[in-house]
Amino acid sequence: MTEFKTPNNHPLNQLSVKNWVEQSDDKEIAQEFINITTYISYEKFKEVLYKCIDEMIDFMKSNNKTVLQFYISDEIETPYIHKSSYWIISHIKNYIKSSSEFIIEIIDNINVNVNVNDNDNEDGNDNYIIIADDASYSGSQISGIIESLCGKKLNFYFLIPFISMKALNVFKQSLIENGFNEVLNYSSKSSFIMKPIYELMDQENIIKLFKYYTEKGTNINAYPIYFDHKVADNYSSFPLIYSYGVIPNKKNQEIINNAKRNQIPLKKVFHKLDRIVFLENCDDSYEYDIVPQCPIPPYKPNFI
Repeated sequence: MTEFKTPNNHPLNQLSVKNWVEQSDDKEIAQEFINITTYISYEKFKEVLYKCIDEMIDFMKSNNKTVLQFYISDEIETPYIHKSSYWIISHIKNYIKSSSEFIIEIIDNINVNVNVNDNDNEDGNDNYIIIADDASYSGSQISGIIESLCGKKLNFYFLIPFISMKALNVFKQSLIENGFNEVLNYSSKSSFIMKPIYELMDQENIIKLFKYYTEKGTNINAYPIYFDHKVADNYSSFPLIYSYGVIPNKKNQEIINNAKRNQIPLKKVFHKLDRIVFLENCDDSYEYDIVPQCPIPPYKPNFI
């Protein structure tokens, strides 16, 4: 029996996508956005994750590690059992449970006490902790974890199956700034490298599309990717489109820009927007929240 819940399926509903494009003011660019969207099913997610785990195991074996120590942050407002990192660790535990070679330990931020294995150097510099998560877009959250561990004698392994080059660069810079070994240990052969929208779409077309969602349509740096288990927030992805189906048209542009100019929360005018939700098993009944309401992550307490 697994220790984790599995997500619902949320592929694109092609009929709803067609209707969304047809009601867009610039149909060609709306369709281009759909074309560059990457949908990661749960099966695809597991395929990439398990390859990353295999690569991590080979790395730990080559360094004579028998204890896999996973770091996780625990907070009163969000216990770690409701975080994506613990969901990933649960997958890892289930995947390697038949192996007697490894012991898995979870180290939290409240009591970081990294035990040095018998084969480690006396000063602890050969000790590793593993930071696991489902994805990293900007790298800022994990950079914060690295910073919080400044002064401890350890190395890191990053087990993050979906990651951006920006995040990897931020990790490396944070390791250097906080006095750690600058060697970036991660599943480099197996990880899926996510690309930001500006690497997939011409800047001119990005501006034309996102002027419907922002005042100028500039500084759009998020990633056109979503998963069965979640859509990232609007700093990392495009939940106004994926989760809420907001159509890029003049009416919506005026509502959104007017709300911003008058400092009215989007939640107050959300009901006025033209929307066609096009993810399977999501609909337009969800109220707007900065945290995307569909898909519901399976590790959240409100998952059904």
